[in-house]
Amino acid sequence: MVVSTQEIATSVSKPWLDLRGKIVMVTGASSGIGRELCIDLAKAGCKIIAAARRTNKLKALCHEINNMEISNIHANEGEAIMHDVLAVALELDISAKGPGIEAVVQKAWAAFGCIHALINNAGFRARLIFDPTGNDSRPFIKYQW
Repeated sequence: MVVSTQEIATSVSKPWLDLRGKIVMVTGASSGIGRELCIDLAKAGCKIIAAARRTNKLKALCHEINNMEISNIHANEGEAIMHDVLAVALELDISAKGPGIEAVVQKAWAAFGCIHALINNAGFRARLIFDPTGNDSRPFIKYQW
């Protein structure tokens, strides 16, 4: 098999081209980096499971993704390829106990039949000045690191 330098450059500079058709679950998807990751992954041809606490924002994100016209240029053929992009919203609180998390994973799995990748982007902002020696620091450390 002969590989051209253009194919090598494309695979290095645009690794998301290999994600077409993959199912990606993104936590913390309702805003910020998580939201933008969902949009970019959808543009790359992924199916998105958007998970966060704020369901109204998730539903708006999924509506936006499901109504996008998305085309990618196939590196070898130079032609536009249309992808059926689907996004689903799932309410998820990462601080929930095991059964709550398991229920969300089951719903995510049921949405598309599998999950190829998880981007664990969820987090929260501490309300007080961070004191690493105090008892209130445990949840912050648990979910941020």
